[in-house]
Amino acid sequence: MNIIFMGTPDFAVPSLRFMEKNYNIVAVYSQPARPSGRGMKTKLSPVEKNAKELNLKTITPSTLKQEDVFLQFKKLKPDLVVVVAYGLLLPERFLLTPKFGCINGHASLLPRWRGAAPIQRAIEAGDRKTGSCIMLMEKGMDTGPILSSKSINIHTSDTSKTIHDKLSNLTAEMLVKTIKEYIDGKVVPIKQKEDGVKYAEKIVKDEAIINWSLPSINIFNKVRAFNPFPSTYTFLSGVKIKIVETKLCKDSHQFEPGTIIECNNKIIVACGNKSSLEIKYLQKSGKNVMSVKDFLNGTKISIGEKFGS
Repeated sequence: MNIIFMGTPDFAVPSLRFMEKNYNIVAVYSQPARPSGRGMKTKLSPVEKNAKELNLKTITPSTLKQEDVFLQFKKLKPDLVVVVAYGLLLPERFLLTPKFGCINGHASLLPRWRGAAPIQRAIEAGDRKTGSCIMLMEKGMDTGPILSSKSINIHTSDTSKTIHDKLSNLTAEMLVKTIKEYIDGKVVPIKQKEDGVKYAEKIVKDEAIINWSLPSINIFNKVRAFNPFPSTYTFLSGVKIKIVETKLCKDSHQFEPGTIIECNNKIIVACGNKSSLEIKYLQKSGKNVMSVKDFLNGTKISIGEKFGS
């Protein structure tokens, strides 16, 4: 059976490697190399890099809309296409070409969190569970019938990084098992429910600035959701400071949101609804992440000073 794999970021790498061990991959599609980092050097996507290490054929079109790109795809005679975080929408003629269609590994419990940023949005919303779904693809975004799904708990200690790593490996394991069951006719696709649909909009950097007027639980969840990217931040005396880790506090207060209400060996900040939040780890521009204790050793601040935008 000829399989085409499509994926781009780190999330898709375990799936590629699991698939390569178990199936015949005739080509790997990934988004093209792009400039990145401080030096803006052209860098292969994680999936393309790993595919080359595995001596697999790589194809990196910037769009799937051109006729020559489709003809190249068709020439590969795929029986099945497996998509994991590819980043480009597949036109309908791509979906209809493989004998067994196209399947997608998605990092949420569909229909909740369809779209680009399911992991971050689940944590930001305070969800206690998330998971991975393997689904058949159709024209709509993440709307296809489900072949398999598994859930995991989201703990208060989890960040987008930890959930990303858990679901990346879970998706890979599920794909190998689900593909065999699907090809053998042992799994029946289940139509997604029409209620409970939520869309995981793409994360934009402007969202990362902290609004201290929100209740502390909202800020706590956003800090975890945006760790490591794009990383929440605030300003103190005009200096940008990334907030990396926080802790919920039980005490109430009468201060304006953003006010520092304690700064003796720890920093506690007033939030909305008379709630408060302790900052555990932060990062000044051009510096490494540091504990609040180390920050206070080198920075003088006072009760009553305010974090803001």
